[in-house]
This record gives sequence, structure tokens and C-alpha cells, in this order.
Amino acid sequence: MAKERIEWDDLQSLTPDNRAIKSLKDLLVMTNFVDEDLERFYTLRQNVHNGDKLGWVGTMEDVGWNGSGCNPTYKNAAIEFAEKEWSIGDWQIPLKWCYTDLINTIAEYCLKTGTEIGDLTSTEYMDDIVLPALDLAMKHMMWRFIWFGDKDAKNVSSSGQITDGINVDLFKTTNGFWKQLFAIGTANEAQKTTIAANSETTMALQLSKIKESGVAIGIFDELLENADSRISLLDDAGIFCTKTLGDALTRDLKREYKLILDWEQVFKGLDVAEYNGVPIYRVSIWDRFIRTYQNDGTKLNLPHRAMYGSPKQLFVGTPANELISDLDIWFDRKDRMNYIYSTGKLGCLIGEDNLFQMAY
Repeated sequence: MAKERIEWDDLQSLTPDNRAIKSLKDLLVMTNFVDEDLERFYTLRQNVHNGDKLGWVGTMEDVGWNGSGCNPTYKNAAIEFAEKEWSIGDWQIPLKWCYTDLINTIAEYCLKTGTEIGDLTSTEYMDDIVLPALDLAMKHMMWRFIWFGDKDAKNVSSSGQITDGINVDLFKTTNGFWKQLFAIGTANEAQKTTIAANSETTMALQLSKIKESGVAIGIFDELLENADSRISLLDDAGIFCTKTLGDALTRDLKREYKLILDWEQVFKGLDVAEYNGVPIYRVSIWDRFIRTYQNDGTKLNLPHRAMYGSPKQLFVGTPANELISDLDIWFDRKDRMNYIYSTGKLGCLIGEDNLFQMAY
């Protein structure tokens, strides 16, 4: 039996007398991207503040000139140094509830009684429904910031990429990795493989053209052939791609070469396979975010994407020790409202630009 998605605003439709559900514990938890391994996709830097520098030492220029003997001519050999500056942004989660929102719903049965009826803390509704949902929502928030953040985010109707009706403040905390990777590809075309299907005029064509014979194989081959050879030597280097692109490669290999690309689930929402000796990670949450957040109603913004590189060169910084902050949860006895609040800071930085190869 298919699971029907239930929005929290739809709780009013779940009434005690509809014979479908008798307890909040009977509610099915929707399948979510469980990303306890979030840090597989970046390197965390703690105690980082706005304006701090991220620096590294590169290679020394060529040495070893022809000649020998006494009194050689001594030369200078430059060593490459580089640095980038952290831009740390703020985020906050201010939420509130009133117990009257739960009247005439199944949640009414978990309310306290008497004067304490307004206090939702330590109730089944707060502990079993709100807090688990908020935990997942905060993890998704981090995925949104880290990969899709854009300080200049605008809705489609304002000449931007964000779906109309979506609040652009959900993206403005930091410039995420995709925006920075796209900037690298714009600055150096040699680091970018163009995916023609992304330029199609409708979503249907975007999703069908990527499946055509030889397309996906060509994209992955070009991605690897044009990449800096040092990428393959980096720890945890691999190709991280959307599910649409990973699925297209699976289909293409089976059709063209009768090869089966075996995907192994790392955790729900992340699968790994291997192509030409290189790990490929299929990241389905990117597809869902693009469909939800970057949809103009006719087509999607770059629905097929891949990045060849290492999370060791993808840095996420915060002044704190952890990205996700603790929650303040309280009931205000004066206004009879329940509140949850959390706040934090983070920023994203690409390390060495030339150690990434992109396809989009």
C-alpha cells in the first residue's frame, strides 16, 4: 500500500472519529533522506570566524638545471601559496505553537488537562511528532545551505533560479558549493563538461534526452579524461552526481556494453558504484532539491549535475564545534504559547579550484 504524504498543516484532517488513526504513534513516518553521514560530503572546520583565511601551500616551481662544478649560479624557486577568505552567515529557526491548533484533531488526546492544557512540552505530540520531524528538517537545512546556498538568491519571477513561492531567505545564509563550482566552471571552461540535456526547453525533454544512447557514457568519460590527474590521488575522491545522471549511466552501460553497474546503498538516499575504477556516488537529495527549489514550472535548473573531486577540498566552517545547534524549547505561561528556537553560523569554501572537474 502506498504511503500518503501528510503535511503538518494537514493535521486537522486527521480527526479522532475518522476510524483511520487512533493514536499519534500510528502515524507513518514518511521516508526521508537519513543523512547521519552528512560529513561524507565535506570537511568541517571549527572555530572559524567571518574574515578568517583558509590558506594552503602548493608546489615549488621546477628545479634542476643543466650543469655542475664549482661556483654555481644560485636561483630563486618560488613556492605557490594561496588563500581564500571565509564568509560566515547566520541562520535561525524560530517556531511557535498554540494548543488550540490541535483541538478536534487526533493530537487533542495527548494534551495535558486543566490549567496546563496549553503546555505542549513533554507531550506525545512534541516528543514523538514535532522533535523527530524538526531533527530531519534541520539536517535538510544543512544540505540546502551547504550545496544550494546563494546569498543573492532570487525567485524565478525576479530573474533568479528559486521556484516562485519559495522563500529565498532559506538560501541566503551562505554561498553553497554548487554556486562556487559553477563559478569555477565559468572561469575555466576546461573544468566543465556541458550536459546538453540541461538546456532542453521542457522538463520532459531534459529527463528524456539524458537517457539517449551514449549520452551518459560520454559525459562520464569526458569528465574523467579532462580532470586534473591529481584528483585521483586525493583521499575519498570520487564522482558525486544526481540520481538522474547516475541512472542514465546505468542504463547506458547495460544497453551499449551489457554491463551491469551495481549500486550499493551506503545509507538511504546515497548509493555508490564504480566506473573505470572511480567511485560514483548517486545523491538523490540533490534531485529532490532541484525539483522543489529550482523549478520554473516548465523546466528545471540544471537537473543533471556531477562533481569529480574530494570532500577533503570542500570546507564547511563554523565558529562553534558543531553545525547543528541545540534547541531551546519552552512554554511561556504569560502568552500560553510554545516556542522552539535555534541559531548558528556557517560558511562554505572550495579549496583548490583546479582540483575539481564538473559536468552540468
